[in-house]
Amino acid sequence: MKKRRIKKGPIIILTSIVVGFIIIFIGIALYKHYNSLEYKLTQIGYSEEEILKIKNLDQKSIDYALKNKYDRYLITLTSQKYFIWKNYDNYKRYMTKEYKGTKIDYNDVITRVNTKTVYDAYTHTSETNMDLGFGILVNKYYSLPDKYAPDDIEQMNSAYAYPNNSIRKDVYEAFKEMSKAAKSDGHTIIVNSSYRSYDEQKEIYDDYRDKNGEEYADKYAARPNYSEHQTGLALDIFSPGYGMKTFENSEAFKWLQDNSYKYGFILRYPKDKEGITGYSYEAWHYRFLGKELAKKVYESGLTFDEYYAYYLDK
Repeated sequence: MKKRRIKKGPIIILTSIVVGFIIIFIGIALYKHYNSLEYKLTQIGYSEEEILKIKNLDQKSIDYALKNKYDRYLITLTSQKYFIWKNYDNYKRYMTKEYKGTKIDYNDVITRVNTKTVYDAYTHTSETNMDLGFGILVNKYYSLPDKYAPDDIEQMNSAYAYPNNSIRKDVYEAFKEMSKAAKSDGHTIIVNSSYRSYDEQKEIYDDYRDKNGEEYADKYAARPNYSEHQTGLALDIFSPGYGMKTFENSEAFKWLQDNSYKYGFILRYPKDKEGITGYSYEAWHYRFLGKELAKKVYESGLTFDEYYAYYLDK
């Protein structure tokens, strides 16, 4: 019998097709590998553990990691709740300056840089955004327009304030509502200090400075154009029989702590927050923000300086 000849042509063609598919498959696999996030981050210097964490970050953080050199702070900083991208380089500069050889308090880094308190008071200042209305921030880094004066100031009735107090109309209406609510709960609150003009604030500040020096003055009084009282949105609230040193022990103060935000007010300079607000604790100083914003700030647990930096300073 004659042996059947196996035709080599079809085998060669089939083999070539299979090899071609294998080459294409390997090529695609290699292309995907060398273009994968994991490979690129490995080449930059990130470990497997770091890569897993980076993959869980937002796209802006991932893009930053891909476009820049290895950054050992990237994961920790961008994972902080109140991280702000525009402040990223400042976070790193502050850490380099303040945390040489010591454990880094990342919350402190974020807070200090966001609120500009890494700088000396009245340096690196800018004019506040007046378009924010009741939400403007005025402190030692954000000023009012020069010699600013609101045009809706009203004299306060003696039922709500000691003599010679005036305030913006909306603030007055809100305070009257709050005062009546406090009264119905058995508490009396009254305004001791309210709106101050540029000249009045200048006189107060200059008096502090002339008697005790600039450092002391800056701790207890605002410079003109940097005063919340000049905005017409701040009130110093007391209860009859109590003063600055004792008001926090009053039942009226406790009521304000739980209820002032419902009427649009927040305690502006809380206890143990001097490093952020720039002022010593003032149990009597309340700032009007409007009911909606005051509620948000109250529920956040942040000072207004912190809240402004993260949510309002766009």
